[in-house]
Amino acid sequence: MSASPDATALGQAVRLIRDERGISQVQLAADTGFMQSWISHVERGARNPSWNNVVRLAGGLGISPAELVMRAEACANERN
Repeated sequence: MSASPDATALGQAVRLIRDERGISQVQLAADTGFMQSWISHVERGARNPSWNNVVRLAGGLGISPAELVMRAEACANERN
């Protein structure tokens, strides 16, 4: 049974994908219209973004929202 992704797992996934693609928080902020500090909070699990914001984050990372959710599930499973 797979673990449900939580804010921490989503943040881990965002950071991993961002690092894999060589995108800084500043660049992701510019690409999505979010503040860099908000992205930092998401990556640390301190924010639980709405679905609309998950979609915007995925777009800024150049992936589908489904892929971002799958990566978050994988991060959640690694912790369990």
